[in-house]
Amino acid sequence: MSGHVLVLGALGGVSRAVAEEFHRQGWQVSGLVRRGRAGDLPDWVWPVEADLNDPEAVAKAASSPVDVVFDGLNAPYHRWAELAKPLYDAALAIAERLGALHLFPGNVYGFGERMPDRLTPDLVAAPTSEKGRIRVEIERGFAEAARAGRVRTCILRAGDFFGPTITGQSWLSALIAAKAGQGVIRSPGPEDVPHAWAYLPDLARAFVRLAEQRDRLGPFEVFHFEGHTASIADIADAAGVVHHRPMRVQRVPGFMFTLLGLFDPVIRASREMAYLWRVPHRLADRRLEMITGPLVATPLSKALASIGR
Repeated sequence: MSGHVLVLGALGGVSRAVAEEFHRQGWQVSGLVRRGRAGDLPDWVWPVEADLNDPEAVAKAASSPVDVVFDGLNAPYHRWAELAKPLYDAALAIAERLGALHLFPGNVYGFGERMPDRLTPDLVAAPTSEKGRIRVEIERGFAEAARAGRVRTCILRAGDFFGPTITGQSWLSALIAAKAGQGVIRSPGPEDVPHAWAYLPDLARAFVRLAEQRDRLGPFEVFHFEGHTASIADIADAAGVVHHRPMRVQRVPGFMFTLLGLFDPVIRASREMAYLWRVPHRLADRRLEMITGPLVATPLSKALASIGR
Protein backbone atom coordinates (compact mmCIF):
# COMPACT_ATOMS: atom_id res chain seq x y z
CA MET A 1 0.00 0.00 0.00
CA SER A 2 1.65 3.18 -1.20
CA GLY A 3 0.47 6.77 -0.83
CA HIS A 4 1.73 10.30 -0.30
CA VAL A 5 4.51 11.05 2.19
CA LEU A 6 5.55 14.50 3.37
CA VAL A 7 9.18 14.53 4.49
CA LEU A 8 10.01 17.28 6.99
CA GLY A 9 13.57 18.60 6.80
CA ALA A 10 13.82 17.03 3.37
CA LEU A 11 17.42 18.12 2.74
CA GLY A 12 18.80 16.39 5.83
CA GLY A 13 20.85 13.23 5.54
CA VAL A 14 18.31 10.91 7.19
CA SER A 15 15.40 12.50 5.32
CA ARG A 16 17.14 12.12 1.97
CA ALA A 17 17.66 8.40 2.48
CA VAL A 18 14.04 7.93 3.56
CA ALA A 19 12.65 10.05 0.70
CA GLU A 20 14.70 8.08 -1.83
CA GLU A 21 13.28 4.77 -0.57
CA PHE A 22 9.69 6.03 -0.57
CA HIS A 23 10.21 7.21 -4.15
CA ARG A 24 11.77 3.89 -5.13
CA GLN A 25 8.70 2.09 -3.79
CA GLY A 26 6.29 4.18 -5.86
CA TRP A 27 5.13 6.74 -3.32
CA GLN A 28 4.36 10.37 -4.08
CA VAL A 29 6.99 12.33 -2.14
CA SER A 30 6.73 15.92 -0.94
CA GLY A 31 9.50 17.68 0.96
CA LEU A 32 9.26 20.58 3.40
CA VAL A 33 12.20 22.95 3.02
CA ARG A 34 13.02 26.53 3.92
CA ARG A 35 12.01 29.19 1.42
CA GLY A 36 14.52 29.46 -1.39
CA ARG A 37 15.74 25.86 -1.04
CA ALA A 38 13.25 24.10 -3.32
CA GLY A 39 15.81 24.05 -6.12
CA ASP A 40 18.03 21.80 -4.00
CA LEU A 41 15.46 18.99 -4.03
CA PRO A 42 15.45 16.16 -6.60
CA ASP A 43 12.94 16.70 -9.38
CA TRP A 44 10.77 13.84 -8.11
CA VAL A 45 10.11 15.62 -4.80
CA TRP A 46 7.17 18.06 -4.69
CA PRO A 47 8.59 21.13 -2.92
CA VAL A 48 6.69 22.44 0.09
CA GLU A 49 8.00 25.88 0.99
CA ALA A 50 6.07 26.93 4.07
CA ASP A 51 6.57 27.96 7.68
CA LEU A 52 7.11 24.86 9.82
CA ASN A 53 5.06 26.50 12.57
CA ASP A 54 2.04 27.10 10.31
CA PRO A 55 0.30 23.74 9.77
CA GLU A 56 -2.39 25.35 7.59
CA ALA A 57 0.22 26.77 5.22
CA VAL A 58 2.03 23.42 5.07
CA ALA A 59 -1.21 21.57 4.33
CA LYS A 60 -2.06 24.03 1.56
CA ALA A 61 1.41 23.80 0.00
CA ALA A 62 1.35 19.99 0.08
CA SER A 63 -1.47 20.28 -2.51
CA SER A 64 -3.00 16.83 -2.00
CA PRO A 65 -3.98 14.50 0.87
CA VAL A 66 -0.97 13.24 2.84
CA ASP A 67 -0.94 9.73 4.33
CA VAL A 68 2.36 9.84 6.22
CA VAL A 69 4.56 12.58 7.68
CA PHE A 70 8.19 11.57 8.15
CA ASP A 71 9.74 13.69 10.88
CA GLY A 72 13.31 14.25 9.72
CA LEU A 73 13.79 17.47 11.68
CA ASN A 74 16.76 17.79 13.99
CA ALA A 75 18.00 20.64 16.12
CA PRO A 76 21.72 21.50 16.10
CA TYR A 77 23.34 19.20 18.65
CA HIS A 78 24.47 22.04 20.92
CA ARG A 79 21.02 23.68 20.87
CA TRP A 80 18.85 20.68 21.73
CA ALA A 81 17.66 22.11 25.05
CA GLU A 82 16.42 25.22 23.27
CA LEU A 83 15.10 23.91 19.95
CA ALA A 84 14.34 20.17 20.00
CA LYS A 85 10.94 20.20 21.69
CA PRO A 86 9.53 23.14 19.67
CA LEU A 87 10.67 21.46 16.45
CA TYR A 88 8.96 18.17 17.23
CA ASP A 89 5.83 19.89 18.57
CA ALA A 90 5.59 21.64 15.19
CA ALA A 91 5.98 18.33 13.34
CA LEU A 92 3.25 16.76 15.44
CA ALA A 93 0.93 19.69 14.71
CA ILE A 94 1.52 19.27 10.97
CA ALA A 95 0.72 15.54 11.11
CA GLU A 96 -2.41 16.30 13.14
CA ARG A 97 -3.60 18.93 10.66
CA LEU A 98 -3.04 16.54 7.74
CA GLY A 99 -4.61 13.57 9.53
CA ALA A 100 -1.46 11.61 8.69
CA LEU A 101 0.59 8.96 10.47
CA HIS A 102 3.62 10.57 12.14
CA LEU A 103 6.82 8.54 11.59
CA PHE A 104 9.66 9.40 13.95
CA PRO A 105 13.27 8.13 14.07
CA GLY A 106 14.09 7.47 17.72
CA ASN A 107 17.41 6.81 19.44
CA VAL A 108 18.76 5.13 22.58
CA TYR A 109 19.41 8.27 24.63
CA GLY A 110 16.42 7.70 26.88
CA PHE A 111 17.81 4.46 28.33
CA GLY A 112 20.71 6.17 30.06
CA GLU A 113 24.14 5.12 31.19
CA ARG A 114 22.89 2.15 33.24
CA MET A 115 21.07 0.55 30.31
CA PRO A 116 21.27 -3.23 29.83
CA ASP A 117 23.14 -4.58 26.83
CA ARG A 118 19.90 -5.71 25.12
CA LEU A 119 17.42 -2.90 24.48
CA THR A 120 13.82 -3.89 23.74
CA PRO A 121 10.82 -1.60 23.09
CA ASP A 122 9.24 -2.41 26.46
CA LEU A 123 12.30 -1.24 28.41
CA VAL A 124 11.47 1.59 30.81
CA ALA A 125 13.23 4.88 30.07
CA ALA A 126 15.87 5.93 32.60
CA PRO A 127 17.78 8.87 31.08
CA THR A 128 20.99 10.09 32.70
CA SER A 129 21.75 12.96 30.32
CA GLU A 130 19.99 16.19 29.40
CA LYS A 131 19.54 14.99 25.82
CA GLY A 132 18.05 11.74 27.08
CA ARG A 133 15.58 13.56 29.33
CA ILE A 134 14.55 15.84 26.47
CA ARG A 135 14.04 12.85 24.18
CA VAL A 136 11.88 11.06 26.76
CA GLU A 137 9.78 14.19 27.25
CA ILE A 138 9.25 14.51 23.49
CA GLU A 139 8.21 10.87 23.09
CA ARG A 140 5.88 11.20 26.08
CA GLY A 141 4.22 14.10 24.29
CA PHE A 142 3.71 11.93 21.21
CA ALA A 143 2.10 9.20 23.34
CA GLU A 144 -0.23 11.69 25.04
CA ALA A 145 -1.34 13.09 21.67
CA ALA A 146 -2.08 9.56 20.47
CA ARG A 147 -4.08 8.69 23.59
CA ALA A 148 -6.10 11.87 23.10
CA GLY A 149 -6.95 10.75 19.57
CA ARG A 150 -5.18 13.73 18.01
CA VAL A 151 -2.48 12.07 15.89
CA ARG A 152 -0.97 8.61 15.51
CA THR A 153 2.80 8.24 15.96
CA CYS A 154 5.10 5.36 15.10
CA ILE A 155 8.63 5.56 16.53
CA LEU A 156 11.40 3.43 15.06
CA ARG A 157 14.42 3.56 17.38
CA ALA A 158 17.83 2.93 15.91
CA GLY A 159 21.52 3.17 16.72
CA ASP A 160 24.01 5.69 15.32
CA PHE A 161 23.16 6.56 11.74
CA PHE A 162 25.65 6.16 8.90
CA GLY A 163 25.37 5.99 5.16
CA PRO A 164 26.10 7.80 1.90
CA THR A 165 23.61 10.63 2.52
CA ILE A 166 25.23 11.79 5.78
CA THR A 167 28.90 11.18 5.05
CA GLY A 168 30.23 14.23 6.86
CA GLN A 169 27.72 14.24 9.71
CA SER A 170 28.01 10.82 11.36
CA TRP A 171 30.40 9.51 13.99
CA LEU A 172 31.38 6.70 11.67
CA SER A 173 32.39 8.79 8.68
CA ALA A 174 33.52 11.99 10.40
CA LEU A 175 35.78 10.39 12.99
CA ILE A 176 35.99 6.61 13.14
CA ALA A 177 36.51 5.70 9.48
CA ALA A 178 37.87 9.04 8.27
CA LYS A 179 41.40 7.64 7.93
CA ALA A 180 40.52 4.10 6.92
CA GLY A 181 42.14 4.68 3.53
CA GLN A 182 45.40 5.18 5.42
CA GLY A 183 44.93 1.98 7.42
CA VAL A 184 43.71 3.69 10.61
CA ILE A 185 40.40 3.39 12.46
CA ARG A 186 39.99 5.94 15.22
CA SER A 187 38.14 4.88 18.34
CA PRO A 188 36.32 7.23 20.75
CA GLY A 189 36.22 4.46 23.37
CA PRO A 190 37.34 0.89 24.09
CA GLU A 191 37.58 -1.01 20.83
CA ASP A 192 35.78 -4.16 22.05
CA VAL A 193 32.47 -2.59 23.21
CA PRO A 194 29.41 -3.58 21.11
CA HIS A 195 27.64 -0.49 19.77
CA ALA A 196 24.34 -0.07 17.89
CA TRP A 197 24.50 1.24 14.32
CA ALA A 198 21.87 1.92 11.65
CA TYR A 199 22.81 1.91 7.98
CA LEU A 200 20.42 4.47 6.53
CA PRO A 201 19.31 2.67 3.34
CA ASP A 202 18.34 -0.33 5.51
CA LEU A 203 16.59 1.88 8.06
CA ALA A 204 14.75 3.73 5.28
CA ARG A 205 13.37 0.42 3.97
CA ALA A 206 12.03 -0.37 7.44
CA PHE A 207 10.29 3.01 7.62
CA VAL A 208 8.65 2.47 4.24
CA ARG A 209 7.51 -1.01 5.22
CA LEU A 210 5.91 0.41 8.39
CA ALA A 211 4.18 3.10 6.35
CA GLU A 212 2.86 0.46 3.97
CA GLN A 213 1.35 -1.38 6.95
CA ARG A 214 -0.04 1.78 8.58
CA ASP A 215 -3.56 0.36 8.83
CA ARG A 216 -2.23 -2.38 11.12
CA LEU A 217 -0.56 0.05 13.52
CA GLY A 218 -2.06 1.25 16.78
CA PRO A 219 -2.33 4.91 17.83
CA PHE A 220 1.16 4.87 19.37
CA GLU A 221 3.78 2.33 18.40
CA VAL A 222 7.45 1.89 19.28
CA PHE A 223 9.70 -0.48 17.36
CA HIS A 224 13.43 -1.14 17.51
CA PHE A 225 15.57 -1.43 14.40
CA GLU A 226 18.32 -3.94 15.11
CA GLY A 227 20.66 -2.79 12.35
CA HIS A 228 24.31 -3.65 13.01
CA THR A 229 25.77 -4.33 16.44
CA ALA A 230 29.49 -3.76 15.97
CA SER A 231 32.45 -2.81 18.11
CA ILE A 232 35.22 -0.60 16.81
CA ALA A 233 37.27 -3.77 16.33
CA ASP A 234 34.47 -5.19 14.16
CA ILE A 235 34.43 -1.99 12.11
CA ALA A 236 38.20 -2.22 11.70
CA ASP A 237 37.84 -5.78 10.37
CA ALA A 238 35.12 -4.71 7.91
CA ALA A 239 37.11 -1.66 6.82
CA GLY A 240 40.08 -3.96 6.19
CA VAL A 241 37.95 -5.92 3.73
CA VAL A 242 36.90 -2.70 1.98
CA HIS A 243 40.40 -1.26 1.71
CA HIS A 244 42.25 -4.57 1.23
CA ARG A 245 44.67 -3.85 4.06
CA PRO A 246 44.88 -4.43 7.81
CA MET A 247 43.59 -1.64 10.03
CA ARG A 248 45.29 -0.19 13.07
CA VAL A 249 42.91 1.01 15.80
CA GLN A 250 43.94 4.35 17.24
CA ARG A 251 42.28 5.39 20.52
CA VAL A 252 41.34 9.06 20.69
CA PRO A 253 42.07 10.22 24.26
CA GLY A 254 39.13 11.67 26.15
CA PHE A 255 41.01 14.86 26.92
CA MET A 256 41.15 15.59 23.19
CA PHE A 257 37.36 15.86 23.05
CA THR A 258 37.44 18.10 26.11
CA LEU A 259 40.08 20.28 24.49
CA LEU A 260 38.30 20.46 21.14
CA GLY A 261 35.08 21.21 22.98
CA LEU A 262 36.56 24.50 24.14
CA PHE A 263 36.40 25.65 20.52
CA ASP A 264 33.61 23.55 19.03
CA PRO A 265 30.15 23.69 20.70
CA VAL A 266 28.96 20.53 18.92
CA ILE A 267 31.85 18.45 20.30
CA ARG A 268 31.31 20.01 23.71
CA ALA A 269 27.63 19.04 23.59
CA SER A 270 28.49 15.46 22.60
CA ARG A 271 30.57 14.83 25.71
CA GLU A 272 27.55 13.91 27.84
CA MET A 273 26.86 11.05 25.44
CA ALA A 274 30.38 9.59 25.69
CA TYR A 275 29.06 6.70 27.79
CA LEU A 276 27.62 5.18 24.61
CA TRP A 277 31.18 4.18 23.65
CA ARG A 278 31.79 2.53 27.06
CA VAL A 279 28.45 0.77 27.67
CA PRO A 280 27.70 -2.24 25.43
CA HIS A 281 24.26 -2.10 23.85
CA ARG A 282 22.23 -3.51 21.00
CA LEU A 283 18.66 -3.07 19.84
CA ALA A 284 16.28 -6.02 19.67
CA ASP A 285 12.66 -6.38 18.58
CA ARG A 286 10.94 -9.60 17.49
CA ARG A 287 7.72 -7.77 16.61
CA LEU A 288 9.07 -5.41 13.94
CA GLU A 289 9.39 -8.05 11.23
CA MET A 290 5.95 -9.41 12.15
CA ILE A 291 4.65 -6.09 10.79
CA THR A 292 7.17 -5.32 8.03
CA GLY A 293 8.08 -8.79 6.85
CA PRO A 294 11.75 -9.83 6.60
CA LEU A 295 14.27 -7.00 6.65
CA VAL A 296 17.59 -7.77 4.99
CA ALA A 297 20.65 -6.05 6.47
CA THR A 298 23.40 -4.85 4.16
CA PRO A 299 26.69 -6.55 5.11
CA LEU A 300 28.81 -4.22 7.24
CA SER A 301 31.74 -4.13 4.79
CA LYS A 302 29.43 -3.21 1.91
CA ALA A 303 27.73 -0.55 4.03
CA LEU A 304 31.11 0.93 5.01
CA ALA A 305 32.20 1.02 1.38
CA SER A 306 29.22 3.22 0.51
CA ILE A 307 30.20 6.08 2.82
CA GLY A 308 33.40 6.69 0.92
CA ARG A 309 31.62 7.34 -2.37
